[in-house]
Amino acid sequence: MVPGGASLPSAEGAAAPDARAERTTALRSSGRGQDVVRRLIVFVILYALVVIAAIGLAGLLERAIGAGTVMVAGNDGGLARSLAFTLIAAPLAALLWWWERRHLADPGERSSLAWTLYLAAISLTALIVTTVAVATAANAGIDGEWRPGDLSAGVVWLGVWIWHGHLRRASATAPTRLAGLTVQLSALYGLTLAASGAISALAELIARALIDVSTVLVQSQQWITGVLQALVWCLVGALVWWWHWFREGAKDATAAFPAVLLVLVVGAAEATTLFGVGSTLFAVLRALLGTDPPAEALSALDVGVAAALIGALIWVYHARVLAGRSVPVQRAGRLVVSAIALIGAASGFGVVINALLGTLSGNLVDSDPRIVLLGGISALVVGAPVWWSAWHPERPVTAGDAADPARRVYLIALFGASAIVAIVTLLVIGYRLFEFGLDPTGAGGLIERVRAPLGLLCATALVFAYHFAIWRRDRTLAGSIVRSDSIGRLILVTGGDAGELARLLRAETGAHVTVWRAADAGAHLGSADAAAVRESLRGVTAPRVLVIAETGGGARVVPLAD
Repeated sequence: MVPGGASLPSAEGAAAPDARAERTTALRSSGRGQDVVRRLIVFVILYALVVIAAIGLAGLLERAIGAGTVMVAGNDGGLARSLAFTLIAAPLAALLWWWERRHLADPGERSSLAWTLYLAAISLTALIVTTVAVATAANAGIDGEWRPGDLSAGVVWLGVWIWHGHLRRASATAPTRLAGLTVQLSALYGLTLAASGAISALAELIARALIDVSTVLVQSQQWITGVLQALVWCLVGALVWWWHWFREGAKDATAAFPAVLLVLVVGAAEATTLFGVGSTLFAVLRALLGTDPPAEALSALDVGVAAALIGALIWVYHARVLAGRSVPVQRAGRLVVSAIALIGAASGFGVVINALLGTLSGNLVDSDPRIVLLGGISALVVGAPVWWSAWHPERPVTAGDAADPARRVYLIALFGASAIVAIVTLLVIGYRLFEFGLDPTGAGGLIERVRAPLGLLCATALVFAYHFAIWRRDRTLAGSIVRSDSIGRLILVTGGDAGELARLLRAETGAHVTVWRAADAGAHLGSADAAAVRESLRGVTAPRVLVIAETGGGARVVPLAD
C-alpha cells in the first residue's frame, strides 16, 4: 500500500497491456498475410478462368463465321470443348470478378502488387494473342487463304484486352502501385514486333536487289508476298507501340521501371545496330579480299544492312528520349552503350588472335583463317569507336565521378564477368592440353585445339586488367570525398499515394526511398510537401531515416541506427 490508500500496479497488470498490444500486432500481421495469399489465389484463378473462357468463345465464334469450313462431321469434340469452356468458365469468372470487385473499393486492394501483376499478365496475354492472330489471319489472306480460327481468336482476345484496359484506367479499379507496368511492357512488345517485321521486309527487298533481275521477274509473286507479310507484322507492332507510347503515355513516364526499360531499349537497339554494321562490313571485306564467290560472300549483306538501318533508327530516337531524363538515367544509358560496344570490340580482338594463331597451324580443319580474321577485324573496327565515344577514357575522372554508384557497379560487373570468362577459358585450354597430351594423333594439332579459347582468354584478360585498374584508381579518388549530408535509405510512412513525393525525395537526396502506407489516411504527405520534408532532412546523417507523416500536417524525422 502507498499513502492515500492507492496500491501500486502489479507486474501482471503492467504486463497485460503489452501482451494485448503484441496480440493485436500479431493479428494484424496475420490478417495482412491472409490478404496476400487470398489475392494470389483469386487472381491466379481469375486469370485461368478468363483464358479458358476466351478460348471457348473463340471456338464458338470460329464455328459461327467459318460455317462450312469448320462444321464438318466428327468434329463434335471441338464443339463440346468450346461449349464447356464458355458455359462453365465464363460464369465462374464473372462470379469471381463480382466478388473481387467489392474488395477493390478498398484502396489497399488496388495498391496490392497482385492486382497490378494480374492486369499486366492478362493484358499482355490478350495483346500478344490478338496481334499474332490478326497478323496471321492477314498473312493468310495475302496467300489467298481464309482462316476463321485466327480471326475469331483476334476478335475475342481484343475484347479481353479492351475490358482490362478499361479496368486499368477507371478510377474505381485502377492500380496505384506500378500503375504503368502494363503500358511500358506493351510498348516494348510492340516495338520489338515492329522492328523484327521491318528488318525482315527490308532484308527481303535487299536480297531481291542483289540477285539476277530475271530471277526476280520469275519469282516476283513469291518475294512480294514475303515482303507484304513482313510488313503486316511491322504495321501491327507499330500500331501497338504508337498506341501505348503516345496515347497511353509511356513516353513521358519517369519512374524507375520505365527508366530501366528505356535504358534496355537503347542497349538492345545499339546491339542490333552494331551487329548489322559489323555483318555488313564483314560481307564487304569478304567479297573484296576473300576467295569465295560474290554471291556467297554477300549472303549476309541483306540482314546486316536491314538490322543496321532499323537498329540505328530506334537507337537514335530513344537516345533523344533518354537525353530528356535525369542525369543518373542518362549516365546509366551511356554505361550500357559502353558495355555492349566493349563486348563487341573485345570479341573482335579475341577473334583476331584466334585467326593469327590459325595461320601458324598447318592443320586447318574447317575454316580459312583469313575469313576468321576479317570477322574479327569487322567486330573490332565497329565496336571500338563506339566504346571510346561512350566511355571517353581520355577524360580526367573527378572524385565525384569516381564515387558514382552506377560507374562503380559497371566496373565491378565488367571485371567480375571477365574473371569468370577467364576461368572458364583456362579450364577449356587445360582440357585441350590434356586431350592433346593423351592423344596427340587425334584430329587437329595443338594450336588448332587451343586457338579459339586462347584468343578469348587474351581479350578477357585485357578487359579485366584495364577495368580493375580503373576501379582501384576510382576507389582512391572516391575515398577523398567527405560527405556532410548523407542518408543511405529513407523510409517514408504516410497515408495515400506518395509515389511522386518518393520520386522527388529520391532525386533531391540521392537516397533509396521506401514508402510504407500508414493506416491513418489523414496522415498524408504529398508532392507539395517535398520542400518541407527536404528542409527537415537538412543536416541529417544516418544510414536510415524514418519520415513519419503527422495527422495534423507536417512530418517527424527519426534518424535510425544501422
